[in-house]
Amino acid sequence: MKILVSSFALLVLAGPSAAAPVEFRPEQIPEVLSLAWCLERARAANPALERASAISEAAAQRVVPAGALDDPRLAYEASNLPLGDLGFRRTPLSGHQFGFRQTVPFPGLLSNRRSAAQRNAEASALLVEDQASATDGAVEIAWSELGFAQQALEITGRNIVLLRQLAATAESRYRVGIGLQQDVLRAQVELTALLQERFRRQEAIEVAEARLAELLDLPAGIDLPHTGPLRLEAAIPRLEPLLAALEERSARLKAAGKRVEAAASRVRVAKLEGRPEFDLGIGYRARERVAGDPTGGDGFLSAGLTIRLPVNRSKWRARLAESEALLRRARAELRAERAGLASRTLRAHAELERASSEATLLETGLVPQAAQSLESSRSAYEVGRIGFLGLLDSQVRLLEAELRLARARADKRAAFASLEAAAGERLR
Repeated sequence: MKILVSSFALLVLAGPSAAAPVEFRPEQIPEVLSLAWCLERARAANPALERASAISEAAAQRVVPAGALDDPRLAYEASNLPLGDLGFRRTPLSGHQFGFRQTVPFPGLLSNRRSAAQRNAEASALLVEDQASATDGAVEIAWSELGFAQQALEITGRNIVLLRQLAATAESRYRVGIGLQQDVLRAQVELTALLQERFRRQEAIEVAEARLAELLDLPAGIDLPHTGPLRLEAAIPRLEPLLAALEERSARLKAAGKRVEAAASRVRVAKLEGRPEFDLGIGYRARERVAGDPTGGDGFLSAGLTIRLPVNRSKWRARLAESEALLRRARAELRAERAGLASRTLRAHAELERASSEATLLETGLVPQAAQSLESSRSAYEVGRIGFLGLLDSQVRLLEAELRLARARADKRAAFASLEAAAGERLR
């Protein structure tokens, strides 16, 4: 994962052709919507990732101009022409004046400007890595949510079939006089509730499809195929090493550190901008031979030095104070990022432990037990050993257990994705 992200960042910085739009064709979508396909599509087409790449490329292009001298200036003057006769042969002072001037900033100013731009470019490149990791996490969360919505609809559909069978059994028993009318009515009420639940499940699928299509830059309203299985067999990483490695592995934290370095360079820039600036110039005057000219029409050579005097100290002090305030802001943002990442890592790890434990408990205990209980209740109901309400209760418990298992599996994947995005590394 880290190699893929780093390679992507290098491609972004390589040139404008690295961010070409990705054309979509419906036949590109596989029959089974695998997570691997979604991640590959997102890396190629996600708008937020492309935006981060463009920002990084723009920042990289600012480095060279930041450390370069201003362009030199070439000047020409038709010098000392008498108003009575605009010619160059009337006086020895008349001539064609050519000048060349170059502004030279105070020593160290350009190098610090370049340093600030370089640190900003490095921060932007790191944010491409962070955005790639965040995009991977968002895609897996959306993919898991779509998978849960699809499985929930399937589970609801199976339970509708089961409940219709139970309702038919209740009606048969009522017709032969060994069942109660209230059992038939209760079965119809529960069936209606499940049919309404199916509508909500279908809505959830459409919402999940819209979110995933947004991340993958797919057409709005597209129907996505079924996802692969949600079950994830992966060991839960220990929390302490993850927290200890945040400074080293989190691209977001490293980017915040680069922004602090850039702000420190801008403080030095503000100090040096308040120093004198030099303007060096050289000139040559080409003259015509004029009677009485003691030099015989020789050209004149001149050189000059102009110094900008930063006498308005309040202006430069204000600029320095501004850059120092921005440095404090960058340092505060670094602390906030550090605390926020640690908090997100803790929350994601806690959610992962909860979802993993719940999925294991449901897989090995509650779901098979609820299925066995329903089978036993159906047999007992057919021979009159339990009432219809007991049978219906067993069926509802199985429905709830299957939905909770699908939810726990989706939550486990989502928590793993959130943990990897916060930790800045692949953990599976």
